[in-house]
Amino acid sequence: MPADQDCPSTEELARRLEHSARLASVGKLASSAAHEMNQPLNVIRMAAFNLRRAIEKGTLDSESALAKLERIDTQISRAARLVGGMKSFAPTSADLPETINPSQCIATALELMAKRFTAADIQLEHSASEDDVALSASSSALQEAVVHLVDNAIEAYDEAPQPDAFADGEEPSPRWIKVAEAAVDGKFVLKVEDAAGGLVPGMADCAFAPFTTSAGDASHAGLGLTICAAFAESMGGTVTLDQTELGSLATLTVPIDQSES
Repeated sequence: MPADQDCPSTEELARRLEHSARLASVGKLASSAAHEMNQPLNVIRMAAFNLRRAIEKGTLDSESALAKLERIDTQISRAARLVGGMKSFAPTSADLPETINPSQCIATALELMAKRFTAADIQLEHSASEDDVALSASSSALQEAVVHLVDNAIEAYDEAPQPDAFADGEEPSPRWIKVAEAAVDGKFVLKVEDAAGGLVPGMADCAFAPFTTSAGDASHAGLGLTICAAFAESMGGTVTLDQTELGSLATLTVPIDQSES
């Protein structure tokens, strides 16, 4: 480093680390998002092919054409939703608060992660809020928090004992992640629960501190839960991590925008 170049401040280092964590999230989502994008594109391609064949043969009727066009429109909307979800992780995405529907943001984030669940042989159980809730928050920040919380649960299974490590006749824990939403006493509560065996001893006390990770191969910066905690704090909420009988439970609680509900 040149002698006349100032060392970055603590705040600048924190900003750079947070940016790196965001890029790491994008990397994990990339293959999953590509897989999810291929599905609506294939449906659109097939519907367009059928329309073209029907026109060429002179067998196209208006009812069939409208049905295929409606199917194409539905898949275009899905593709646009997926692209919008990925754009929220871009460095240029706006982090300014706006009035958002948290259930829609969470559903998009989970849809982007669909391939991650299937690749890890994990069953997702998502219970959306039954109430029409409004939050004054950044949609990109909420989606990023959801991705970190869920990704943390997915990776917990990588550290859990593998099936061949169990004694004869002993069944491994089921592989599932439950994502549940609820509106309780003027607050929006998001719970992410897994059955991966629980927290590493001593981890609960420092889980949200920067660079805290149970990965011994330096593959994770240990900033995911730190970012979640910063998001919750910015909204006047909280995030906790607790041990359960089968694994762990992360709970994100933020106030509801009462003026919009």
